[in-house]
Amino acid sequence: MSENRVNPEINWNQLYNTVNQISPIPKELWKESENLYTFRKLEYGDFLIKQNATATEFAFVFSGVLKEYYLTDKGNEYIKSFNFAGDFTGSYYDLLSKQPSTCSIRAITNCELAVAKFSEFRKLFSKHIVWERLGRIFAENLFLKKAKREYELLALDAEERYNLLLKSKPGIEMLVPQYQIASYLGITPVSLSRIKSKRKSL
Repeated sequence: MSENRVNPEINWNQLYNTVNQISPIPKELWKESENLYTFRKLEYGDFLIKQNATATEFAFVFSGVLKEYYLTDKGNEYIKSFNFAGDFTGSYYDLLSKQPSTCSIRAITNCELAVAKFSEFRKLFSKHIVWERLGRIFAENLFLKKAKREYELLALDAEERYNLLLKSKPGIEMLVPQYQIASYLGITPVSLSRIKSKRKSL
């Protein structure tokens, strides 16, 4: 794991454009946030946060894929979500609670990130309403994402969940191992193989 500032202009533009789509930030105010971020490279298997450690950082993904997951005392892994280029990652619940993290966030490919301290970002809320609005909309989007995930797990069957995943992330099977996709869907790798075989026969 290392920190650097490779191609800073390209990275800043990508980060700014993504944030601006969530909630518009004037460029003169955007400068206030730039000193919060450091650029970090994660290699395959590196952690952004480990379960039971205190979560303090969130990150923007420039490249690569990470997984957010829970690990039980018996060693069973349950994948909460995947994070791809253009996504933000960080366990919002754990950042707010300031308690030992309930999940881990780990690179499943080599990754490049912009990482910031959550506590420093929240200080911006009192400086200008645009930052407070960004925080509110970001929290609302996370709530919608969580509600959608709960609906899919509770109301849809495994094949429907798989079809929705392929629709939202068309290239996921080229980046993520099948057993991890199965974990995300809440099924076994064998069940996923059956679903894929069924799709091929149609």
